[in-house]
Amino acid sequence: MDSIQLRHPYWIRLIGWVFLPVMFCLAIWCLFLPVWYERYDIAMFLAAALLGGGNLYMTTHGLRTLPFMDSVITLTDNEITVIKGKQTTSISWQNISKARHVASTQVLHLYDSEGKRFLSVTEQLKGFHLLESYLNEKSGLKV
Repeated sequence: MDSIQLRHPYWIRLIGWVFLPVMFCLAIWCLFLPVWYERYDIAMFLAAALLGGGNLYMTTHGLRTLPFMDSVITLTDNEITVIKGKQTTSISWQNISKARHVASTQVLHLYDSEGKRFLSVTEQLKGFHLLESYLNEKSGLKV
């Protein structure tokens, strides 16, 4: 079988590099609203936690995809290869120990047999459904 190459679209990479750091700063700003406005009541803390905490959770998962935004992901019958700059990582499907799909942030994290994360992608990856089906079929992991 031939190999299949997957990449994030250019506009997703651009949005990721510009939008995610801004959202991270906004999350931190929201978390510190009670301190900056010197309003130490329960409603202000609750609002800051809901607005800032949820935003921070989603943004940190998004930021974890940034090192892999420019990567080329190659799928074959035997392995998945991630080319990130000059670094190439190839992992057989059986050596993928965990696939963590965070649906609320539309991010998928893949871990090798040593428990190290070797890939994080968004659902906007061209061919994301192919990656999911390969993971389900070849590694036995349910995504």
